[in-house]
Amino acid sequence: SHTTTERAVWTDTEVDQFLLYLSNNRDKIGDAGNFKDATYNGAAEAIAEYLEHGPAKSGAMCKTKWASLKQTFNAIQKYRQQSGVHWDNIRGANVEGEASTSVWNEYV
Repeated sequence: SHTTTERAVWTDTEVDQFLLYLSNNRDKIGDAGNFKDATYNGAAEAIAEYLEHGPAKSGAMCKTKWASLKQTFNAIQKYRQQSGVHWDNIRGANVEGEASTSVWNEYV
C-alpha cells in the first residue's frame, strides 16, 4: 500500500514565527542564503505551538518553506526593479485596467 504525505498548511502566524526564528538565527545563514538542517529543525520545534491545521512542521518542511519564501521575495524584487511598475506591501502589484493586466501577464 502506498502512503501519501500530508501537505503542510502554513498560517500567517506560523510564517511570522518561522521568519522571526530565522531572523534571530541569521548568524547561522550560509553563503547561498540557506541554513543548515539543524536550524530548520530548530525552527520546526519553535513554531510547533502555533500549529492549527495539517501535520506538525518538520525541518524539511521548514527548508521547503524558506526556499518558497525566498523565491517569492526575489520575484517581487525583480518586478519592482522594472520601469513603470508599482508595488506596495499591502496591495502588491495592484493590477488594474487592461494595460496593467497585459504587463503583469507578460511578467508572470
